[in-house]
Amino acid sequence: MKTPLHSLSFPKFGLSVEDTALMDDRSLVVVKWNWDYELAHSFQKECVKLLQEHPRLRVFIVCSHPRLFTMGRGLQRPKKGQAQTLTEYTGDGSDLPYPLHRIERGGGLTFHHPGQMIFYPIVKLNPRTLSLSKMIDDVFQFTSETLSLWGLKGTNSENELLGLWKEDRKLASMGIAIERLTTYHGMALNFHTDLAMKKAMQTLSPCGITPSTYAAVDEFVFLPEGSLEKFAADFLKRLKDGWQ
Repeated sequence: MKTPLHSLSFPKFGLSVEDTALMDDRSLVVVKWNWDYELAHSFQKECVKLLQEHPRLRVFIVCSHPRLFTMGRGLQRPKKGQAQTLTEYTGDGSDLPYPLHRIERGGGLTFHHPGQMIFYPIVKLNPRTLSLSKMIDDVFQFTSETLSLWGLKGTNSENELLGLWKEDRKLASMGIAIERLTTYHGMALNFHTDLAMKKAMQTLSPCGITPSTYAAVDEFVFLPEGSLEKFAADFLKRLKDGWQ
């Protein structure tokens, strides 16, 4: 049976029907690796419009992008009593080795590359059932639980800086935008190490912190070929169980 989700024009955004699946009668899953960033961003905006008319619907995007940087609306402000010092990127992008995209999400400069698993949840927030803080906590929890299944235990989001951490190393970043209570943008999990991006980051401070703070999952556990796709499938199963 067709739903309003079928009204989305997939080819316009570089997608084929094979990149999409229905999780249930109200949830569309899109999986697209090395997706052009502008096309992915435009697709998210199209989904946001759809959810304004059909707030019960949800779109879950799992993807990666070519090497690039994004710049949000500004770095995380320290909470009262915290003395964290973050370094803001103030350049215009001309000093960066890869394209810079200025976008609507919260946060500062961050990076993307094909070895990441990016999760964009397009959902309508509800103060009683799914607040922004609960959504963020849930996404980190589902990711942590999936990582545990893969042998990487002890990750958590209990840090004064937003993210998923393994001790003092940051594995995932989160930046959300909200339009009329509908979320877009999301989480980037560093899964495979990208040496070219790692080199590019040496003179930068992604999310305001030193580049050596960042780590990838493959620094802690062995990841055979095809792991990213399999991990994404496991993550989506956990998501389905957690978000009925």
